[in-house]
Amino acid sequence: MYRPSTSLTVAALTLAGFMLSAEDFQPLMKATQATWPEKRHIGVICNYQANQSDVWALAKAAGKDTLITVVDARTAEQSSAAAFLLANQQADYVVLMPGDRYFRDGSFAATVAVNRLARRGVPAIGTTPVALKQGAVFSVGDGTEGQILVTDRLIGTIDVILPDRVQASEKAALVLHREGMASVSVQRAQ
Repeated sequence: MYRPSTSLTVAALTLAGFMLSAEDFQPLMKATQATWPEKRHIGVICNYQANQSDVWALAKAAGKDTLITVVDARTAEQSSAAAFLLANQQADYVVLMPGDRYFRDGSFAATVAVNRLARRGVPAIGTTPVALKQGAVFSVGDGTEGQILVTDRLIGTIDVILPDRVQASEKAALVLHREGMASVSVQRAQ
């Protein structure tokens, strides 16, 4: 016997499973660590609550002795403020969250933030081919089918010279740490 409630339950559970699955950041972090082994401070701009599983997947892939500064931005209008905050926190590079509503690969808000950060010498990397069009230096992940895609045009400064040692801000709203994973500092965009 066909029951609409059973079909809806199965559909809801299937959808929830897709939403809970996080991006595999292992290939991206392997490429990044091979390219910039001294860079250990990752910047992320996203709605932290909506992208928490992706942020923790990135933390797991980045490994210990790495700091991830997440700027919790909830609207596209916060792109400039978020970029300014990450640049002042001296993030070595920015990773774009592929599923964020406003700051995903290819979105207008992410493009604004990536360009502002590039002018301050902070490169961006992504997990889809469209990230290259908005200014990411390279991209590798589920969206590229595991292939490393490198940009043919750089935005901003070509050399990225930042301090070797970066410490977490005292103004961090939240600093989380799990064994064997990167520390995550979450700050609100203003």
